[in-house]
Order: sequence, then structure tokens, then C-alpha cells
Amino acid sequence: DIEMHTVHLPVGDSKSGFMAAAMGIMFSVDKPTPGVSASDVAIIDEFFEALQWDKTSAKDSETAPLVEKVPYGQLMMMFDMRNRWTYKGSVTTPPCKQNVYWNVLKTIYPI
Repeated sequence: DIEMHTVHLPVGDSKSGFMAAAMGIMFSVDKPTPGVSASDVAIIDEFFEALQWDKTSAKDSETAPLVEKVPYGQLMMMFDMRNRWTYKGSVTTPPCKQNVYWNVLKTIYPI
């Protein structure tokens, strides 16, 4: 199983008081939530294949090639945003800055 966090920073000054919004998305090889459509699975597969782990996971990130385009928008559009937990928290890495609006999806997607 894998959990993916993405952090989204505002463009310009945030009037909401939040420094960022974060998404928590869970994936599972053997225990996904039933009912995820085949077209959604294809979008998930396309997203992870676009990351090109075999080319981009060099030990030295300075020399690892960059991925030109990742279909993140398609992935975000297919998520079930009606079934999620939301809370005010912090980023997950030190110094753990506060005022992050978290969205954690309840659906566990197949990978």
C-alpha cells in the first residue's frame, strides 16, 4: 500500500489564511475500495507510468532526468472529492509549517 501527499501552494497572497492545501491519496495493490471503474484505473496507471521511475530514481537527484509532463490534472479530476476528510494541520516535513488545509480521500484506489 502507498499513500501519496501533494501540496498545493497559492499563487500570490492567500486570503484564506492557509499557506497551502494538501491532498492525501491512498492506493493499494490488493485491497482497494470496490467499484473504481476501469477508466479510472487507466488514468491511475497513466499517471504512475508517466513518472518514469526507471529513469528518474537516480541516487543523485541533481543528475536524475526530469519528467517533462505528468498527467496530474486527469488524476485529480477523477478523484471522489465528496468522500474525504478535511482538517487544518501542517506539512509533514520539518519545520512542519502550520495552516495547511488537508483533504484526505476516503477511497483507496487500485495501483
